[in-house]
Amino acid sequence: MKPHFAPTDLLYALMIVLPLLATALALWAGGWWRHLYVFGARLLLGALMLGGGLYKLSENHIPGLMGPPMNHAWLTAQGLVLFAQFIGVAQLLIGVLLLTRRFALLGAVLLVPMWLNIIFLTWSQNWVGTPWLTTGFLVLTIGLLLHDFNRLRWVLYPPQDAAALRALPWRTGGAGLETLWWLGIGILLLGSLLYFISLQIMVVTMAAGAALLLAALVWEWRMRA
Repeated sequence: MKPHFAPTDLLYALMIVLPLLATALALWAGGWWRHLYVFGARLLLGALMLGGGLYKLSENHIPGLMGPPMNHAWLTAQGLVLFAQFIGVAQLLIGVLLLTRRFALLGAVLLVPMWLNIIFLTWSQNWVGTPWLTTGFLVLTIGLLLHDFNRLRWVLYPPQDAAALRALPWRTGGAGLETLWWLGIGILLLGSLLYFISLQIMVVTMAAGAALLLAALVWEWRMRA
């Protein structure tokens, strides 16, 4: 008897094959193709994480691009509210890091265990399609790490002359820009925890943090221009 392949089997396979092909072609071609891949992957993955985090931290009142099919009542019944809030803050942070050029590599590094957690959680819960889709996103994340391998390699292969590496000057934008970056991230994360007061206060506080981050992003871009 010939094996039966459902249309969904092909769809699930494409969820992994297409990101693999896009990653391989972009890294091989280089140039604008690679820059386009990196920009698109960071934007997509950052938006997914940002939306997923807001979905959990607002008790499902702020929809995300890939919000889980579970509500706050179900989490409460399972005793997972605190865990969901922790994951929500982690996803929010990763999303913000990915959407900034400066911290994008750190966001990609943190995103790997996040995807693995989602893959095995949904796999163990027998969710249909989600493990395949998130595996495709994991492939894109690995592509971002490969893109920045020249920076990441020092973590995997420590330099023989560590003193020379420590002597390299830090690339910062000065006290004003650094303050703007970290203040924006801090206010954004603080605001994400204020839903227990009201959704409006949460959104307004996070908007203030996001405005500071946007100002820092523009400031840094103008310095490099």
